Amino acid sequence: MTRAFTIGFIAVALATTTGCGKSEEEKQAEEAAKAVQEGAASMAEGAAAVAKGLEQMAQATGGTGKVEVLPFESLGAALPEVSGWQRGEVTGSSTSFPMPMSQTEATYENGDARIEVEIVDTALNQMLFAPFSMYLAGNYSERTSDGYRKGTSIKGQPGFEEVNTSDKTAEITLVVGKRFIVHARGRDVAVEPVRAVLERMDFSKLAPK
Repeated sequence: MTRAFTIGFIAVALATTTGCGKSEEEKQAEEAAKAVQEGAASMAEGAAAVAKGLEQMAQATGGTGKVEVLPFESLGAALPEVSGWQRGEVTGSSTSFPMPMSQTEATYENGDARIEVEIVDTALNQMLFAPFSMYLAGNYSERTSDGYRKGTSIKGQPGFEEVNTSDKTAEITLVVGKRFIVHARGRDVAVEPVRAVLERMDFSKLAPK
């Protein structure tokens, strides 16, 4: 049973087992049980609304299944071997709900340094680009006391890079073919090694068949 249904079931049980001639404590318990039941019903309605909203957004933004995502195994073929770095196991997954999406990832290690690379096939769903679309402009730049973020490109693919000196991380996100999101995050490394891994990627492997 779902949590909302379980809470509601308990509330109903408490209400129906309360007899006549209730004490003040019993009346308070009944009122509390009723409030819990109403809250559980509201939670269930809210969950259903969220699920329906996600489905509607997916349909409105092109995630209707008309574009078939690549299998995650195909995405993994774009991840390169890089001299000086040990590539770990390539893993991934594909899903059709609430929108078609496929992703794969692998970690590169060199001593204590790590670079995590992830590839996501968005199936042309523009909703997935929304969180960082403003950063894709080549002239975008932002500087703080902890580092910077700026627009960039690799092999003709637009993106942005971000460096944080406080936690010693460097990240680059690219949009390949207006469809695939490629994200690389390095720990205990400068941004150059992260860029070097992405430059070794074979973006042609991401072309739909």
